[in-house]
Amino acid sequence: MNSPLDKTLITALLSLAMLSGDLHSAANRVVLKAEASEEFIKERATDTTKKIQTYQFMMGKYYGGTTRDDAMREIPMEGVLHDLAINLQSQNFYLHKDLGEGDLLIVVHYGVTDYEISYEEFMGYNTEEDMGLTDEILNAGADGAAIDFATIDAMNQLNFNLSSSRTSGNANENSEYFKAQLLGMERAYYDNITSTEEYELKTMLEEERYFVVLMAYDYPLFKQGEIKLHWTTRYSIRALGQSFQDAIKDMNFVAADYFGKGIGGLTKKRVTDNSRVEMGDIEVIEQEPADPDQTK
Repeated sequence: MNSPLDKTLITALLSLAMLSGDLHSAANRVVLKAEASEEFIKERATDTTKKIQTYQFMMGKYYGGTTRDDAMREIPMEGVLHDLAINLQSQNFYLHKDLGEGDLLIVVHYGVTDYEISYEEFMGYNTEEDMGLTDEILNAGADGAAIDFATIDAMNQLNFNLSSSRTSGNANENSEYFKAQLLGMERAYYDNITSTEEYELKTMLEEERYFVVLMAYDYPLFKQGEIKLHWTTRYSIRALGQSFQDAIKDMNFVAADYFGKGIGGLTKKRVTDNSRVEMGDIEVIEQEPADPDQTK
């Protein structure tokens, strides 16, 4: 029969194992936001000639961040686009073989967001005492006593640290809001979300995340100087614990179900080995295949 100590140790070990599993799963959880115009969605649903579409890629912005993953900078854009093109086929988007031709122009932005560090973390402060709050400052001027120069200097230093902390916090919040827009996590700043969801989203915004943003424009109109955005897919994954080369395959694999679609809110999906499906080579087509119903 197990003793109380044995049971405690077993419980602790099981908890540690579950925590490790949760951390691994969290690292491979893709957060995704997919938007598409109502016109585009309706046309693809009702017009058989729109179900299969061709496209050309265009390089957007690359965000290098401050990541130490040197391999990310060494991965050629062609490698990113190759894997992306394979997964776009799952939603009947095919690369047109002729440059300058196609239904869509898909602009690809990708990179990694920065890890946000607070002033306290940067300076190594853990408590108010570390920032310079002392008993002398708290008791300064008590009973009408004069404040010596050493205490005044200490008060100035404490005020500087507090001001720097506020400034850093405001800057980080502005930076995080930009990242929230980039990653499609603006919901973190909504008033009507739960505190749990707000904490989860803002925690993700504070960490380094690999991301891809696809913006698909009407290509014929684009060539005429008119900008018409059909759909946007934003997706990201935690950078810590995995290379960009591994992460991009997981990210594209999960996002493949949502390219060209519009969904409400955010989708959070874990990548597991059991769900991995290896796809074949890129298929390049010249024009839309004929409607099967019209060839019978």
